[in-house]
Amino acid sequence: MAALDLTATTSYPFIKVVSSVGTTQQEVLLPAGKIKLTVGSSAALYIATSSVSDGAAMPTDKVSIPAANLLELELSHSANDRIAKFAVAAQTSTADVQIILERA
Repeated sequence: MAALDLTATTSYPFIKVVSSVGTTQQEVLLPAGKIKLTVGSSAALYIATSSVSDGAAMPTDKVSIPAANLLELELSHSANDRIAKFAVAAQTSTADVQIILERA
C-alpha cells in the first residue's frame, strides 16, 4: 500500500475516502500550515502521529476511534512541532476511512 499524499491540497474543506484500509498503517502526508484533521469510519480505527511507516504494524502509541465516530485534531503549523503525516488502520478486517482537512 502506498502513502496517500495530500500535500498539494489547496481547496478546503477537502474530503477524501480511502477504501479498504487494512490493519497495517496507511500513511497520509499532510499539507503545510495549520490544519484541522477529522478522521472516522463506519468501522473501528486506530490513528497514530508518531512512528508512522506505510504498511507497518500500528505502533503502541495510538488512539482508538470507535466505529461510526469521528476524531478531530487541530495540528500546528510551526516548523518545530508540525505533524506532517499520520497513519490510520482498521482495528479488524478493513475499513473505508473518511478524512476531512480544513484550515484551522
